[in-house]
Amino acid sequence: MPRRVRIAVLAAFVAGLLAVSPALAQPGVAAACGPTAPAERLSEPWWTARHADVLAQATRRPDPEVVLLGDSITHNYEKAKLPDENFQPTWQRFYAPRHALNLGFGGDTTQHVLWRLRHGELDGVTPKVVVLLIGTNDTAQHHSAAETACGIAAIVGELGQRLPGAKVLLLGVLPSAISPAKSATDAAVNAALAMRYAENAQVRYLDVGATFLARDGTLDTSIFYDPRLPGRNAKALHPDTVGQERMAEAIEPTLAALLQSARPVPLAELRNANTAVIPVPKLEQDSYDWHARHHAELALNGTTRPKIVLIGDSITHFWAGPPVAARRNGPRAWQRLFGASPVLNLGFGWDRTQNVLWRLRQGELRGLAPHEVILNIGTNNLTGTEHARASTPAEVVEGIAAIVAEVRRETPGSRITLMAIFPRGALPTDALRAPIAETNRLLAERFAHDPSLRYLDIGARFLKPDGTLRDGVMLDGTHPSEAGYTIWADALARAGLRR
Repeated sequence: MPRRVRIAVLAAFVAGLLAVSPALAQPGVAAACGPTAPAERLSEPWWTARHADVLAQATRRPDPEVVLLGDSITHNYEKAKLPDENFQPTWQRFYAPRHALNLGFGGDTTQHVLWRLRHGELDGVTPKVVVLLIGTNDTAQHHSAAETACGIAAIVGELGQRLPGAKVLLLGVLPSAISPAKSATDAAVNAALAMRYAENAQVRYLDVGATFLARDGTLDTSIFYDPRLPGRNAKALHPDTVGQERMAEAIEPTLAALLQSARPVPLAELRNANTAVIPVPKLEQDSYDWHARHHAELALNGTTRPKIVLIGDSITHFWAGPPVAARRNGPRAWQRLFGASPVLNLGFGWDRTQNVLWRLRQGELRGLAPHEVILNIGTNNLTGTEHARASTPAEVVEGIAAIVAEVRRETPGSRITLMAIFPRGALPTDALRAPIAETNRLLAERFAHDPSLRYLDIGARFLKPDGTLRDGVMLDGTHPSEAGYTIWADALARAGLRR
């Protein structure tokens, strides 16, 4: 089946899943999509013994900051087998300092986790955050996406009842190489969960699956240990030592934000996982309401049919256009370029590539079919804050490539114009000039000859011959003035923008 057809089928399946299971689309409704029957494995001696040990641990250690709840991927943190299954160093780095409790049981499905919760495994325990990773064994046993998502929802509901003061960090089902059918079902589960828990105060959904993908979007099986097990001929399912560490790093920024306590590892040291490709909502506090703007975008999505959509950060946000922003720094340039054409501005101040990915997966392009999509993103990735580390130029390019792929999935008939990152700072020696130049070099290497999009680098038009910023083109060294937006508008017009 062609890739585009598979995507269309998956989208239709998810839509149907949500239609017949409304609880999956309604945050805060636990397991209303149907009862999930708890199930035990007491006939397996090791499982019974581990359950008893967990009950004893809960009695001895009632104060873990974090509980990790799940199947063998979580259970594996207790292994220290070189070289492929040496997970204790990662546990000691991220979770031991938080007095974490490991409630992972190899082979468990959602039904088994639910039984364990109802039989005392969290009694008397008061964590701040529960990290829940479950569902892969359900889909491996051919449970449907609806059954698996409902099972996960039942666990989340149980956690809410038993630990009303705790946050739940719900991880998407990890990618595997078991079968195309399982991968499609896992993707449907993740899509349903992402929609249900998009803005839930107690539950943060996080899909770290991109951490395990190669540059071409296929699964990087080299960071799973199953294919290397002697005599097994097994397919990739369990992350190996490198993969597990990468997963922990991908989780860490969100986990740290939920805990609001001292981090065992500074964000700047998390270099194994590319956070630029992991979708997350708002990261930085700004002068506008990020979530309100997102809902305004969704409302416009449902009532307008734009011919042109712009996607980006504050540089796009502050240009002009609907939804109307408090700042409009280039209204005359906007009118000159777009005139009466219906245009939608999906620019959000302070956004990084990971924020754009989250917004797109929450429907900001869904159902639209614009002639043109103009993408200008990446500059904020190159700066670090207490909420997100600075990305390398190569990581930024991967984040932008992920957005391009998402746009192509949502609106395959649109022509994409990808903008190189604009220069920042008055002088050529300013700190961000070099990483921006390197990012643009890598973008050109990857996209300049891609016939499916138009790559446009207009950075030199903002600069004097000596590399200093031209007078009056930017308000603060980053955000264009009316004159700066005129430069951008003229470049798009010359490039043949279809209005």
